[in-house]
Amino acid sequence: MPSAKSSSKNLDLVAQSAAELQGLLSSGVVTSTQLVKACLAQVERHDHRGMNLHAMIAVTPKSKLLDLAKKLDTERQNNRLRGPFHGLPIIVKDMFNTDPGLSMATTLGSFALQDAQHSKQALIVQKLVEQGLIILGKANLSEFGAAKGEKGVGGLSALGGQCQSPYIKGGVIERDLALGHSTKNPGGSSTGSAVGVAAGYSPLALASETDGSINTPASRAALFALKCTPQTIPPDGTFLISPTFESAGGMAKTVEDLAGLIEIIVSTTDTPLQLPAKLPTTWSGITLGFVDPKLWKLPSSLLAPDEEYSRQMTSSYEAAIDSIQSLGGHIHYPVPLAHPSDLQLEGESGYITILLGEIRDSVNQTLAALPSTRVRSLADIIKFNDDHPDLQAGLDQTYHILAQEDNTPPETLTRARQEMKQRAGKAGIDKTLAEFNLDAIIAPMDSTISTVAALAGYPTATMPLGYHTPSGRPFGLCLVAPAHEEGKLLAIMNVYKATFPKRRVPLLLYG
Repeated sequence: MPSAKSSSKNLDLVAQSAAELQGLLSSGVVTSTQLVKACLAQVERHDHRGMNLHAMIAVTPKSKLLDLAKKLDTERQNNRLRGPFHGLPIIVKDMFNTDPGLSMATTLGSFALQDAQHSKQALIVQKLVEQGLIILGKANLSEFGAAKGEKGVGGLSALGGQCQSPYIKGGVIERDLALGHSTKNPGGSSTGSAVGVAAGYSPLALASETDGSINTPASRAALFALKCTPQTIPPDGTFLISPTFESAGGMAKTVEDLAGLIEIIVSTTDTPLQLPAKLPTTWSGITLGFVDPKLWKLPSSLLAPDEEYSRQMTSSYEAAIDSIQSLGGHIHYPVPLAHPSDLQLEGESGYITILLGEIRDSVNQTLAALPSTRVRSLADIIKFNDDHPDLQAGLDQTYHILAQEDNTPPETLTRARQEMKQRAGKAGIDKTLAEFNLDAIIAPMDSTISTVAALAGYPTATMPLGYHTPSGRPFGLCLVAPAHEEGKLLAIMNVYKATFPKRRVPLLLYG
């Protein structure tokens, strides 16, 4: 391998993709050791100074990072590459266990779990490491995956602080709504994962989602992202909030990078999914259905109404429809689709019924398996929070309490899962797909379509659509396809990337 030249002039961490960085590594222009040092410097520059992004809860000890990078450099010199991402950094959401030797607890952003110890890394993280990826650290998130309380703001946790968008000068409005003022809030709950990639901390991120937690913050960072089909990725070493809805996924600056990451993630399943060997680049043969954005707005309790933002988003949305049609794609607009407001059980939200019915038992099961922790149950966490009001970052714990007090009978919960899956899936999404012969359904990312997909147990994805004026905050599209059709989503996203303008980088980071 050629000797590495000075790396600083060749690296643009904010703009460069994983594939581009791998090209520099392969040509000997940069080593993994130099790349890791540059990524650490970027974290140091902007996480708690500079733009104060607060994207990271923990960073792997520098000595361990450099030891691993040096080992991977040696393997490269000996032509022993572990995979296409050999020697590249990645950040993981603080809901996945990393190697205990890295001394990073899985905290979900809570002081109650700050000293918790786990015995082994998550299976997904193990696969990443086996492929030659370097775990740079743990990403900040909406505390407890936004399942703590009503006052949670996207990307706010007691341990990690308020994660900020690298596209917005001035940051989040204090005491904002969960998804906030549309032009300021970075979204949640996998906020640090999205911000970390957009800010150049790493080219890739591992994240998780119950309902919009991957795709919402990724859309607000102009990234490509995908949530895998729920209940297919083994949960080993993952702190699950809702086993029915939750799944792992990834974020990247390009679809090529995302496809490679998703391939690693789905390799953990008993029957790995078949992803396209080559992603298409033309719209020929692709048929999409777009919902009416006026009918799919987020409730005002989550996103403050903003008519100017809605106008700009709708204009970009309909311009995308026109462009796809002009480029040879087939479009049906608008298409009907079962709405979350119609997916109720005995007058209550089917989604909330299932979510609250699962949180307590899922949290208790995870805590019971830890070798060491100061809390062993959701009830313990609630008491810890009550006893330490100064460690809550202003967050309430309404959802914790509701979940702890939930007394939904097991048979009702089982019926809710079955009925919601059928009504959202076969009688909802599948019906629309079949009626119009669609490959996928598309909506604005700032919508409730991810709730329908979660109820159906289907994968979702996001891709950049536009940028709000004057703030510059990105917004995106949400794609939905049937279970196990991650490959179809990636194919559509790649055509989109090949035929639409390149994503904008956050220029504020160059200041």
